Amino acid sequence: MTSPRPRLAVDLGTTWTAAARGNGRTETITLGTHGAAMPSVVAVGEQGLVAGEAAEKILAVRPGAGAREVKRRFGDTTPIVLDGSPYGPDALTGTLLRHVVDVSGVNPGATELVLTHPANWGAYKLDLLRNVGAAIGFDQVELLSEPAAAALHYARTGRLNPGDHVAVYDFGGGTFDAAVVTLGPDGPVIEGTPQGLERLGGIDLDEMVFGHVARSLGDSLSDLDRTDPDVRRAVMQLRAACTTAKELLSADGETTVTVVAPGLHTQVRITREEFESAMRPRIAETLSALDRAVAGAGLQLGDLVGIVLDRKSTRLNSSHIPLSRMPSSA
Repeated sequence: MTSPRPRLAVDLGTTWTAAARGNGRTETITLGTHGAAMPSVVAVGEQGLVAGEAAEKILAVRPGAGAREVKRRFGDTTPIVLDGSPYGPDALTGTLLRHVVDVSGVNPGATELVLTHPANWGAYKLDLLRNVGAAIGFDQVELLSEPAAAALHYARTGRLNPGDHVAVYDFGGGTFDAAVVTLGPDGPVIEGTPQGLERLGGIDLDEMVFGHVARSLGDSLSDLDRTDPDVRRAVMQLRAACTTAKELLSADGETTVTVVAPGLHTQVRITREEFESAMRPRIAETLSALDRAVAGAGLQLGDLVGIVLDRKSTRLNSSHIPLSRMPSSA
């Protein structure tokens, strides 16, 4: 009897990329030096395109040599320009995937590849994603929607029984997905039509904090010369500080963002109340999408055994989801 082929599962996220491999037993692959995931960043190095932490180091010195959030451009025919040269978003996605393959040490020709994707991606993007895997040498590429992957992981905790319905509320780094999943005999099955918001994720919350800082500084930030490399690096550092502030506000009542740029050195205070006020309209959009997903599955909230909150950004937002949306402690 032929042994099953090993599998490599990869989540090419907007902000972070994670992976696992297995052949009966699943093993998380460590892609970064500070954790299992690596930043979804691509940059032009001395020997060509590089990904992950190596790309982050290049971006810190040459902001125009790299790109973040490539997933948001996936399927776009307009190239992304790095160091003056154009690259297709699918080619840059392939660089991320190839880096994962190199780190994992798997043989593409002898390994099945599983790639996750937003639930509302259409046939064009799905074919393009499948081609990214095939271009690296995988002859078997399985595509799994991110809500289905979340439900599958949740099912493995033993908290779901066959026939149970759950809603997945997936607020990722760059996209939001809402879907209803039923645990069938062969695994999770998407019910109805998943709902997605492709321009709503953790990076948009970062932008809210950045916007608060910019407004607090008046014209001081907008008057900086963005063609100056020192200014561009300072803005990158400020955006990173805004991300940290966002994460701190998930637990703290207030925090400060330090602004250091040529001719500008100050701090801006932001409270959790101010942040919540800014994000409330966008969270309302996600709840509307969740309602549509449940209705599209022909169900009501009371028919669900729970709502699976997936991704780190979801944890930040969970305090804003009314308890009436949560029929159980899932």
